[in-house]
Amino acid sequence: MNPVFVRQVVEKVRAAGAKPFITDTNTLYSGSRHNAVDHLTTAIEHGFDYSVVRAPLIISDGLKSQNAAEVEIGLKHFNSVKIGSDIAAADSMIVMSHFKGHIVAGFGGAIKNLAMGCAPAAGKKEQHFRTSPHVVEEKCVACGKCVEICPVGASALVGEVSMIEPNICISCGQCMEACPSEAIDIDWENDIPEFLECVTEYAYGAVKGKENRVGYINFLLKITPDCDCVPWSDAPIVPDIGILASTDPVALDQASYDLVNNQKGLVSSSLQFNHEAGADKFKGAWPKVDGTHQLKYGEEIGLGSREYKLVEI
Repeated sequence: MNPVFVRQVVEKVRAAGAKPFITDTNTLYSGSRHNAVDHLTTAIEHGFDYSVVRAPLIISDGLKSQNAAEVEIGLKHFNSVKIGSDIAAADSMIVMSHFKGHIVAGFGGAIKNLAMGCAPAAGKKEQHFRTSPHVVEEKCVACGKCVEICPVGASALVGEVSMIEPNICISCGQCMEACPSEAIDIDWENDIPEFLECVTEYAYGAVKGKENRVGYINFLLKITPDCDCVPWSDAPIVPDIGILASTDPVALDQASYDLVNNQKGLVSSSLQFNHEAGADKFKGAWPKVDGTHQLKYGEEIGLGSREYKLVEI
């Protein structure tokens, strides 16, 4: 996300008489956004400081991700969800999301940004808990990269193979990304639909109490196959499309999804197949995941509607 774009929204919010601040929550995985000090430093180094966006940055779950509010939702997987305290306390939100692919969600847009972006580390863990990685021993080369990257010490080399202790694992997925031989896997058929439902319920909780006071903007620019949380970037899978806005996160993500798929896929990208216009580009990048499950479930629980009218400006 370009901070210059954020500045335009900040100015409009300020002109309407509100007091805007930009925000995020700390990550579950290790890295430069795992605590508020490193997080603020990283944000400033990427241009998200007052001189650029003209709004203060608040890490909503505090120094060590311990500041959270319980929001009652009473849905299938959660009776309540954990939301960063300052996000829960805010009167309204403008949710700005980069639309892109994702290894376990298929794609990430407004719904996933709400769910993960508004939850403290404990809330992120609750969402990821359904995706428990395991080692495929015949593929393991005992390189130890999973051991090095695991933030909680759940991975260990036992003889000539790596092992993951399920009682310690927080399901952050870093080991899957780091494994050079693709020896770490999850139960795609059973775990992923439940994971996407948990994500969608957290999105529901993030905006509960802010009905009719949330706006959403999706940026369909540099649409990469991977989530922005990985420490690299790949070539976009389709050409740039534009910027979409709505008051309905489900409709917005559905329209974004459709517009991406209507494009002809870029041959130089990581698309394995589905390059033709109209084919599912996210399935072409991540064939084991049906990302539309978050849209179906979002409509089912009342987060929004998959029906939309596209108005071009």
